[in-house]
Amino acid sequence: MIYDLIVVGGGAAGMIAAITAAKSGKKVIIIERMNRLGKKILATGNGRCNFTNSFLDDTCYRSSQNRFPYLALEQFDHTDAIAFFEQLGIAVTERKGYYYPRSNQAATVADALIYKIKSLQIDVILECKIDNIRKKSGKFMVLSDRRKFQGYHLLLAAGGKAQEKLGSDGSGFHLAEQLGHTIIKPFPALTALEVKRHFLKAASGVRCQCKIAALLNETVISEEQGELQITKYGVSGVMIFQLSRYMIEGIRHGKKAELYVDFLPEIKNQDLFMNQMKEYSNHKNARQWMEGYFPSKLAVMLLQEAGIPFEKNVSNLSKTEKSKIWHMIKKCPLNICGWKDFEFAQATAGGVNVKEVSPYTMESDLVPGLYFAGEILDVDGTCGGYNLQWAWTSGYLAGRSIS
Repeated sequence: MIYDLIVVGGGAAGMIAAITAAKSGKKVIIIERMNRLGKKILATGNGRCNFTNSFLDDTCYRSSQNRFPYLALEQFDHTDAIAFFEQLGIAVTERKGYYYPRSNQAATVADALIYKIKSLQIDVILECKIDNIRKKSGKFMVLSDRRKFQGYHLLLAAGGKAQEKLGSDGSGFHLAEQLGHTIIKPFPALTALEVKRHFLKAASGVRCQCKIAALLNETVISEEQGELQITKYGVSGVMIFQLSRYMIEGIRHGKKAELYVDFLPEIKNQDLFMNQMKEYSNHKNARQWMEGYFPSKLAVMLLQEAGIPFEKNVSNLSKTEKSKIWHMIKKCPLNICGWKDFEFAQATAGGVNVKEVSPYTMESDLVPGLYFAGEILDVDGTCGGYNLQWAWTSGYLAGRSIS
C-alpha cells in the first residue's frame, strides 16, 4: 500500500497531524517505536497534563530563528488547541492561564487522541524502529526492522532526546540528516543544574520560596521567582528549569554561569530586617534567629558560609557580621558548573534547523513532501504547557498542509 502520509513518531505532534490529515480523507499510517502511542503525554504536568497556556510573550519559546514558533502560533494557538480537544470530548479546566483536562489525568488527553485515531481508521504500527528513509520517484521509502513502507508525504515527529525511556532517543535527528537537513546540536532544556563547591549540599531536600537572578559573564540575563529545591548535586525545581536553558547555552559557549539567590524576596530593607532582629530576637543565638526564617538545615549552611558562629548571641553580632548574613540571605552566589542530562530533562533544545522549514506549513524547504513537527525542530518552550502547545501547533499545521 502507498500511503498519503507516513508519520514517524506517535507522540503529541504525530497524533494531531495524523488526525488532521485523515479527517480530510487521506490514508495515514503512524509508526511508533514504543509499545503505545502518546507515552510521553502521560508524564506531562506531573501526570495531570498541562496541555497549553494563555500567556504568550517573546520569552515563552526559544529557537535559533526567534520568530519561527510565533509565526506558526499565529495560525494555531491555545484557543485552537482548547477547541480541538473539546471537540474530542474532553472537558477543560483553567487555573491562572494554565489549561488541564478536567479529569486532572494526562491519560484523558492521550486516550482521546487514540480513540480518534481508531475512529478514523489510521493504521498504527507499534514497536517498530526505522532504519533508513529515502525518496525515490516522488515517493518516500521507509525501511524498518519490520517491513518497508511507502508514502507520498512523510512527517518526522520522532521527538528530541529528552527522556529516552518515554520514546525520545534522538533517532529522528539522524533520519533528518539522511534527508539532507542540518541539525543544530541538541542539548537538554528544562533540567536541574549542578553547583560547583556546593556549600548548600547539607541542606539537600529543602524547598523554599525565593527569587533567583541568572548571570552569564556577570550580566543578569533572566530572573525567576518561585520554589527552589536544593539537591545533593545542586538546585532543581520549575524555577531552575526555566533558567537552565540560558545557563547551559552559556556554559557551552565558555561563559561563566552564576545564580544569585534571594532567600527573602519579600524583605527589601536591610535596616528594617536588622531592627526586627534587635526587637524580637535579642534573646536568641544566630542559629535560633535564622531558624525563625528558614528550615534548620538551610539556616545552618547560610551562617556557616557567612562565617558566623552558630551560638553567638544576636545582640553581640558586629555590623560586619550582620552585613555578611544579609548578603548571604539576599545574594547567595551559586557557581553553575553543569546540568542533568537528557535522561532527566523535560525538553530538548536544538534540533532540525528551522531555517530549512516553512513556519506556515512545517514543510521542508529542501525536500518537497517532507514535514517536521514537535520536539525534533529547533524550538523549545518554557514550563507551563508550552512544549505541548508547540506539538499541537506544528503537528496541526503539517496535517493541514498535507490535507
